[in-house]
Amino acid sequence: MGPRLASLIIALALPVAAAAAPRFATVTVENDFFAGYDRHYTNGIQAAFVVRDDELPQAVRELPPFRWNASRDVVLAIGQRIYTPSDTEVESTVSGERPYAGWLYGLADVRTRIGHGVVDHLTVTVGIVGPAALGRQTQNGFHRLVGKPEARGWSGQLRNEPTLTVGYERTWLGVARGSFDGRPWDVSTRVGATLGNAYAYANAGVVLRYGSHLPNDVPVTHISLGPPRDGYRGSAVAGWYVFGGVDARGVARNMFIDGNTSRDGPSADRKPFNHDLQLGLVAVWPEARVSFTLVRRTKEFEAQQGDDRFGQLAVSLAF
Repeated sequence: MGPRLASLIIALALPVAAAAAPRFATVTVENDFFAGYDRHYTNGIQAAFVVRDDELPQAVRELPPFRWNASRDVVLAIGQRIYTPSDTEVESTVSGERPYAGWLYGLADVRTRIGHGVVDHLTVTVGIVGPAALGRQTQNGFHRLVGKPEARGWSGQLRNEPTLTVGYERTWLGVARGSFDGRPWDVSTRVGATLGNAYAYANAGVVLRYGSHLPNDVPVTHISLGPPRDGYRGSAVAGWYVFGGVDARGVARNMFIDGNTSRDGPSADRKPFNHDLQLGLVAVWPEARVSFTLVRRTKEFEAQQGDDRFGQLAVSLAF
């Protein structure tokens, strides 16, 4: 079932996005290489497309979450994530360490409320964890390409398991605004929750931005445990800004630490609370955006030796 489901995710997500003639596409790469590491959440890549909902088939528009869309846009995405323990040179699974895992997923995001400085998002993610997600092939293929040693412990990765998560988040845009040295700044806040067999957590965060122009793209490219839902829709004028943010979470389920839902296998003792610190730089144009973010994530499991760090590069272009 696993390989067939992985093929179905790819087969459905890409043609639908292509047929819907996306107005914007965003490619996001997250990797610990940007921060000088090679462990834990080690790589993620996602392609997201902003499309008109009336360009989707009528049967699709009547399905959740599309039927609750309050705007004319939806975000469709496909991505992959890779997780490894700290030591990838040993073949056996180390007790208490984060297990090897790959995750291949498709995502749909709609804005269910827009107005009066408030934006609500509903995100549905369907995927597959395990060998069918092709994590081993992606990581070791890249390592061979750049001349690095292959990770040797993939035989102990999480088993094939379909995943389903539903996330809901509210963002308050510009709850505080002002200017400094002739340039604007603003503060936005957000709260949300994600439920599913891959993740179950509640989150709250705040973002401070400062620059020459502040487009309506908060929360920038949202970095949390679940996949980023990047729906950049363009900017009125060109500009730049820097931002800093924090996301705090209470976590009840993280498959990539807790292990498979109904099977014995590798796992670690998850910590119930963690948070991210983010620092980024963004350049925007009417039909493009480039952003780079450094993230420091506090410990996610008991045996973890220190905080994790990774970087995110996101490029958005109009079609």
